[in-house]
Amino acid sequence: MGVRADLQARERAAVADVVASTLRHDLRNKLASVRNASFYLMRKMQKTDAWSSDARVEAFFQLIDRELAAAEEVLTRRAPVASSERPLCHAGEAAERALLEARVPEHVKVERDFRARGSVPLDVEDLALLMRCLVDNAVESMPRGGLLTVRTWDVEEGEGGVSLRVEDVGEGLAPEAYSRAFEPFYSTRPGHAGLGLNIVQRLVLRNGGKVALDGGPSGGTHVEIHFPNRPEAGGRKRTAVQEEIWGSK
Repeated sequence: MGVRADLQARERAAVADVVASTLRHDLRNKLASVRNASFYLMRKMQKTDAWSSDARVEAFFQLIDRELAAAEEVLTRRAPVASSERPLCHAGEAAERALLEARVPEHVKVERDFRARGSVPLDVEDLALLMRCLVDNAVESMPRGGLLTVRTWDVEEGEGGVSLRVEDVGEGLAPEAYSRAFEPFYSTRPGHAGLGLNIVQRLVLRNGGKVALDGGPSGGTHVEIHFPNRPEAGGRKRTAVQEEIWGSK
């Protein structure tokens, strides 16, 4: 019960993060439009008698400029990042938590292939949330049942690290949907919020990983994630990540 409650709390926080990020993006654009309109009106007013005869006119335009600057500062403000040790977990443990929380129906067969021995640079609850989003998407794509495959393995070549893959044999995506799959609020299924893949992408990119979505040769969809080894593994060092990351299935 404790594991489930924690995953649900993290899911709510992840959804709130997506919504807040999308709103920040939209509000920045709207504030820019207001600023441009205010500047245009100010230039027009400077040519009228009202500008010199009523000091409040200039004062109000200055007030608009200050309030817009304050609003933009609020939108760009971030909470300080704590300098704590980098969290690490094993992908297999997180995958089991995800499968437990997802409550995979009986008509979906699960194939587990957990070979990874290396660690992933997330805490186990965040990785479980990430994988549960993928499992939920996979299960929903197989309403009549099918095979759900969850794999983890160590990568020796290149940067090394750990890879994860969630694969289904479901309906798949239309070709045009692949380019939009990671957008927030984009979904091919009526009644779905379209946040799952965006949450996945945010968690992966913020922790130095890579994520790819593709279709199988005989239908279905698979999502593959790779977390490369990092030389600074002794301490958590978060780099700035673009805030408006788009996506979801």
